[in-house]
Amino acid sequence: MSIETTAGAPGLLAQGPVATVYAGRDPATGNDFAVKMFPGSVDRETSAWLERERKALAAVRATRSVLQIDDVMAYPDGRWGLRRELCPGSLAGLLDSGARLGVPDVLALGAAVASALAAAHGVDVLHGGVSPHNVLYRASGEFVLADFGVALRRRFPRDPMYAVEYTAPETLRDDTLSPASDLYGLGAVLYAALTGTPPFPRHTGQQPGERILQVLREPVAPIQDTSVPRELAGTILRLLAKDPADRPQDVASLARLFTKLRRPGGEVVTGESPDLPGEEEEVDVEFDDFAEVSRPAAPPSPVHRAQPPVQVVQAPPSGGRTLIREFSGPLKRERGIPWRPIALTGAGVLIAGLAVVPLVLGPAQVGGQALPVAASVPPPSPASAPAPDVKLALAPPQDQSDHVQLTWTAEGELDFVVIMAGERLEPKQLVAHRQRALEIPVDPARRYCFQLRATDGRHVYTTDPVPIRGARCNP
Repeated sequence: MSIETTAGAPGLLAQGPVATVYAGRDPATGNDFAVKMFPGSVDRETSAWLERERKALAAVRATRSVLQIDDVMAYPDGRWGLRRELCPGSLAGLLDSGARLGVPDVLALGAAVASALAAAHGVDVLHGGVSPHNVLYRASGEFVLADFGVALRRRFPRDPMYAVEYTAPETLRDDTLSPASDLYGLGAVLYAALTGTPPFPRHTGQQPGERILQVLREPVAPIQDTSVPRELAGTILRLLAKDPADRPQDVASLARLFTKLRRPGGEVVTGESPDLPGEEEEVDVEFDDFAEVSRPAAPPSPVHRAQPPVQVVQAPPSGGRTLIREFSGPLKRERGIPWRPIALTGAGVLIAGLAVVPLVLGPAQVGGQALPVAASVPPPSPASAPAPDVKLALAPPQDQSDHVQLTWTAEGELDFVVIMAGERLEPKQLVAHRQRALEIPVDPARRYCFQLRATDGRHVYTTDPVPIRGARCNP
């Protein structure tokens, strides 16, 4: 199979220490995918080992956070690669951009990665190198874990200093790879996502030997943020224990713990996530992402991550709500898109996910790329002066079938976010920063509503929702 570049753009996506990742397009189906290309061929033993790992992982395909290898692709020039699902980006890219995940995001990340490791370990497959570089996210905002297996790590060894801050002490000491070393990687990833830095960050002028000694001997700095639950902070530090025997032994229990801490009231949720509707099924989804809410007394978490589409979320006992409800049966075309403005009193949370209580929101998008989180911005003090009239106005959307062009006007230096809700789609936040226009990809067959929000750091300004294609944005 040949590789075509997607949308006329260069096919190169990322360059790692060993392999190079390209975006491809199947000329027969038009479907996009990613190919991880390796610099040389593999021997028969490595090929057989890789195929065993691939078949074992295929048996746990129901675990959505395991990113599968869909095909092995060989090329006439001797190179070969692994074909897999195309994801918009990685956790490493988010952290490099300065984003710091809030507690709900870290719990979602932990549940996803722990579930993936539990499934893989259950079929005797190790990951061998958990780091933010192989924690990817789908366009829906779901975190997934890629690059499972030891076969290729042995065939194409990387520089031992690459991602050393995420490598278990026993792996640095004698190249040991085990379920316990995978758990250390999980702990290091969660630590970095929560604090913004890895457990042992590199210092200017530091020699490689000093960094390795840090991992081998020095204790990890405790997590000082008082907003982090002690159970979460303690679990992360146990995962980073020097001795593998001192780390948690049951990764499936870890996944359940992270899921428990995510839920209102701390109840444990068992079983698989609700199945997503198939192409042949039609569901009626009410988008009440804009229902009025009351601000809690305590400051909210700065960032809230998107949940899988049409996931049913149980309403919290107080101060919370069910944001997306799924109704079975045929879609009722006469139903509008429910749309109620959110009550915001802290302007800073606009860029941090527009959340003042625990929310389940769609992924933010910057420049057309879906992101599960936005950078953390602490909420400012409530404004005492009345909000000025900034004359915020959203122009009628220009519908171009597969995309919509939005433009708006306002007075003053403001940051903008567009809220998009559509039929049977999860609402999304599209961060425009200080731009006054945004081009948004859409499904030509769906109806949409758009709302513009802005902040000057002290106040939040909101327009009325604007529909396209006859949608009704119900109050």
